[in-house]
Amino acid sequence: MWCKKCMIVMRAGTEYYPKIDNKGKGYRRYYECRRCGKKIFTKEPNLQECINKGLEKSSGK
Repeated sequence: MWCKKCMIVMRAGTEYYPKIDNKGKGYRRYYECRRCGKKIFTKEPNLQECINKGLEKSSGK
């Protein structure tokens, strides 16, 4: 993802926090600009989850 202000590639990250009453996931994924520090939170899966999903689909055939 690109930072609209700085026009550079943002790095991916995950912020972990304790679950409250077993609601929620316990983490939030985001993209962070290396220059200005702006964070954009997303609901996209990370790379490892995409790989695992692809492997499950291919082994299920």
